[in-house]
Amino acid sequence: MRIAFDMQGAQTESRYRGIGRYTTSLVRAILDTASNSEIYLILNCLFPETIAPIKELFSGKIPPENFILFNAPGPVRASNPGNNLRRGVSELIFEKLVADLDVDVLHVCSLFEGYVDDAITPIMRHDRKYIISTIIYDIIPFLNPKEYLEGDKIYSDFYLQKIKFIKNVDILFSISESSRNEGIEHLNIDEGRIVNIRGATSDVFYREDFIDANFLSSIGVEDKYILYTGGADWRKNIERLIGAYSKLSSSIRGQYKVVLAGRMPDGDVARLRHLAKTLRVPAGDVIFTGFISDEVLRQLYSNCSLFVFPSWHEGLGLPILEAMRCGAPVIAANTSSMPEIVGLDEALFDPFDEKSIADKIQSALLDPVFTQKLKYNAERQSKKFTWDESANTAIQSLTSIIRNGKLEDCSTYEQVSQQRSKNYRCFVEDVAKLLREESQQAKMMAASVADAVAKNDNEVDRILRQRFGLPKAIEWKIEGPFDSSYSLALLNRETARALSALSHNVSLYSTEGPGDFPPDEIFLKKNPDLQSFHDKGLMKNNLQVDVVSRNLYPPRVSDMHAKLNLLHHYAWEESGFPSSWVDDFNAYLQGITCLSKHVEKILIDNGVSIPLSTSGCGVDHWDRVAADNSYKIQGKKFRFLHVSSCFPRKGADVLIKAFGKAFTARDDVSLIIKTFPNPHNNVEGILETERRGNENFPDVQIIMEDISEGQLKSLYEQCDVLVAPSFAEGFGLPLAEAMLAGLPVITTNWGGQLDFCSEETAWLVDFSFEPAETHFDVFNSVWAVPDVDALASVIQEVFRTPAGERRSRAARGRKLLLDEFKWEHVAGRLTSAARQWSKGSLQPEPKIGWVSTWDTRCGIAEYSKHLINNIDAEVKIFARTNFREKENYNNSVDFCWSENSFEKLSALYGSVVRSGIDIVIIQFNYGFFDLDRLNWFINKNVEDGRHVVIFLHATVDPAHAPERKLEKLVTSLRRCKRVLVHTHNDMNRLKALGVVDNVALFPHGVIDHVSTAAIGEESAFKIATYGFFLPHKGLLEAIEAVAIVRDRGVEVSLNMVNAEHPAPISKEMINKAKEKIQDLGLSHAVRMTNDFLDDIDCLKKLEEADLIIFPYQSTGESSSAAVRYGLAAGRPVAATPLPIFDDVQQAVFKFPGYTPRDIAEGIMDIRAKLRSNDAQAENTLLYAEHWRQEHRYSRVARRLHNMLIALSR
Repeated sequence: MRIAFDMQGAQTESRYRGIGRYTTSLVRAILDTASNSEIYLILNCLFPETIAPIKELFSGKIPPENFILFNAPGPVRASNPGNNLRRGVSELIFEKLVADLDVDVLHVCSLFEGYVDDAITPIMRHDRKYIISTIIYDIIPFLNPKEYLEGDKIYSDFYLQKIKFIKNVDILFSISESSRNEGIEHLNIDEGRIVNIRGATSDVFYREDFIDANFLSSIGVEDKYILYTGGADWRKNIERLIGAYSKLSSSIRGQYKVVLAGRMPDGDVARLRHLAKTLRVPAGDVIFTGFISDEVLRQLYSNCSLFVFPSWHEGLGLPILEAMRCGAPVIAANTSSMPEIVGLDEALFDPFDEKSIADKIQSALLDPVFTQKLKYNAERQSKKFTWDESANTAIQSLTSIIRNGKLEDCSTYEQVSQQRSKNYRCFVEDVAKLLREESQQAKMMAASVADAVAKNDNEVDRILRQRFGLPKAIEWKIEGPFDSSYSLALLNRETARALSALSHNVSLYSTEGPGDFPPDEIFLKKNPDLQSFHDKGLMKNNLQVDVVSRNLYPPRVSDMHAKLNLLHHYAWEESGFPSSWVDDFNAYLQGITCLSKHVEKILIDNGVSIPLSTSGCGVDHWDRVAADNSYKIQGKKFRFLHVSSCFPRKGADVLIKAFGKAFTARDDVSLIIKTFPNPHNNVEGILETERRGNENFPDVQIIMEDISEGQLKSLYEQCDVLVAPSFAEGFGLPLAEAMLAGLPVITTNWGGQLDFCSEETAWLVDFSFEPAETHFDVFNSVWAVPDVDALASVIQEVFRTPAGERRSRAARGRKLLLDEFKWEHVAGRLTSAARQWSKGSLQPEPKIGWVSTWDTRCGIAEYSKHLINNIDAEVKIFARTNFREKENYNNSVDFCWSENSFEKLSALYGSVVRSGIDIVIIQFNYGFFDLDRLNWFINKNVEDGRHVVIFLHATVDPAHAPERKLEKLVTSLRRCKRVLVHTHNDMNRLKALGVVDNVALFPHGVIDHVSTAAIGEESAFKIATYGFFLPHKGLLEAIEAVAIVRDRGVEVSLNMVNAEHPAPISKEMINKAKEKIQDLGLSHAVRMTNDFLDDIDCLKKLEEADLIIFPYQSTGESSSAAVRYGLAAGRPVAATPLPIFDDVQQAVFKFPGYTPRDIAEGIMDIRAKLRSNDAQAENTLLYAEHWRQEHRYSRVARRLHNMLIALSR
């Protein structure tokens, strides 16, 4: 039996009351009792603060994977009619989730939620394949409409709708015989449809032998006392309890106070205090504790002289049982459920008669025999109520109704998927009906509804994969090309063969990124095994197989729809990756296996958060190829070989230059380049250029024609060394083929080939990171360009190395490949990954700690703010102390470190430990920390098992602080999970220090802002500057440049949006600027705004400009936050040619230099191009718009969050 429990009764305000206790206790007991059942707990994400505590409460009782997080657009509380549409849609979303789960039972733990909070309950709009059960605690408002319903139509409608729901559920559980009888008598529910399962207390309640008097004193409880706990609404009858207390003799009141324990609204507390005062009960005699923990309540129960429960109507009266479990003498009202719970007539009173209550209190306090009888009754009666009994009764009732043939079971994944498709169609139809007459609100809701449905679908997908699992012999469908010499085709067909050899049921389906295509018939006839796989692929749809895995280009993944959807042996080269592909991978795939660790790291760095694994690439197919010994090449005695497409990233230009440096025509050595014609191949032109400049250029031969695999193998065997100076490789199959053929390999010391190329197996060449120049239009991407001199040196070294040593190194490479990279190894790793991912294991969100400046005039503080505001997770901020630290940040900010060279950061470390952080983000600038102390802090966190990710906002050691050198951090930086920097120059500086493998390029962001302004057509050309007013910003030069432009007859104005910085030099610069404006006669042409404005006000001012300029003179910063604000404004941007602008160089116009004259020339040139719609200028603006879209904080923050999730796996 599969049961889903709607746990919202433990999430709303009810969690502080009996309903919350009842919900968690019953479900825990059912988990203990129903060991053969599959149980899920549904938690509403609109109560995020409750999710972790509930998971903790059920830890060890239920697998973490069986919590289902339900998403819906909020707010939805019914008390606000403005939420009605959103609530209606959310109810449909909830019903779709439950229907998709294909459970046997939905148990709604508390139906009457959602009026004053954001709970969502089912509405039974459609026929369903599951039973609905719920609990009837009481129907007090229904029985007392005058007091509860009349005069409040909104609440009345809400409540009566719930009553209607109760009448139509399949089975009702009551918590007492009293509430069962109410359902039968007043709601006309058939006796067979309502079962009394009673209730019990939590295990936290028991007789406490040790009473902490000091602690009780701290909450105002010092003397003997009469105890009540519960709510304060009308039926709880606290007014008559206070009235009864006032009627007790002064001697009794002098000995006993009244303690009203638990959470009560402030208005009720004030009302009850006023009543006590009116009845001349001294203020200190009635004690209100406010919210207390169960542990404190246990002490109060155990220590009280008497527990009184005056409520005149209860569904059960759970506090009575709790008090009895703790050994308290108990008296209660003689109405509704109380007599059956108390079980002793003598302990009951008339709740409507204060004298009756007072008399019973007096007897219980003054008559020792009666007191002892109450205590004995408490011990005897409390043992009759157990959660095991309640759970067994509930399970037996559900089992019985299921056995009576109520349900239809979907026994296969295909059947469940088909049913989910029907559910979705019904959902869309119902939502369309709701939204039809609410077009404006519907438009505003569309995105949040789609997001909620997608998240819920992911939850269901995870559960279903876990439920159905993978069989021993997996039905595995491989989709992609497989019928040619194309590298992806090779991977696909060899993977199919290897999986089949492992006894899996394999099929092949011929398709590519753009769509399906028929495989080559001749090829299929030559490969009957592949023909068989292909025939199977045509007969099975994706719902009929266990796994669909693809390798095709471009990677199309949105239409796979199998139980488990993967990309296998995925390859990528440069460090950047298309963000739209990242989004698709995260949305539609359950995992990706990669050709190399290099590829896996790239995917993580770009925000792929789904499970990843390195499967590698098989190479032993090459041993099946027989060399064609009839194929001969011309060349000198010693032959270097290069085999590639000669795309730019293959490094053919670097190789030819290095070869020309290493040898001359007189040397008995040749370079053989095997390639093929393609639009990106200019190897012949490169060679011609080098030969023209060097008449003694060594021998190079280029083979352009196609050759067979046998001829290629013969080519390897006729050469001595393979040279592959690639800028980036996903794996480097030609390198592996060369090693298998016995050739030593020279290659770049970066890329996927390093999985099998090391100093032990190959010769590695030094490199520098440079921006990748590819056709993918990817921002912030680098590759590794080998140093020409270093490559020439290595080529000469290998040429001089004895043949035996060369063969020995190649042999070690061959052994490694055959030990770890046969297709059986690769298929085994792929299968293991698929089995692991099919379990649907839930990866907990890492708890993120963020060390940064905060809420201060600092670019890094702003950067942190924008990222954190766009991260869809809770982030704990550990901030530098400042004057704002007393402000209320809801405990999300801890000001615990200072900008002090001598501080040990121990307070920061202690705060991180106490907060239970999993991953620490550090925003680094040289001025923030003493580097030795920072070293200590990073190492302590790593040793504790926390992941550390550090953003280096500067990597140029400051000249004014020679003791602050980045090399001091090398040891700890290498231990970080990631070192994130903003430019390739930063990467090279870190590389020089030996920090490479964990470094990634990560962009700054821009505010999500849409500009509507157009380029000005009037004669005046408006220029703006932006950023703090500091010397290196070139602002005085900008003023002079404006004067030069105006002197040449061009009407320009300058709006300087440059805030004063706290540093004294800023004020000096502003004064100098004002003097210069006056001296140059520009008062009417230059405006200055030196206040620190918020982001929106800044962007409004910048939007007014035709050109925003950044005339920086010099800086050690790696990148500029200010220039990104300029780009965010949507206006053309120009900057001086400094490295700080390298990360935006294609999105901005560039001044020819730094002087006022250079800036003036640039302004006039850019103005002319903008006004003439110059094609080059238009391209820059288009590129800037694309750059803006890719760098919005909403996107950049999502990438970072996904990276942190992936790093935490």
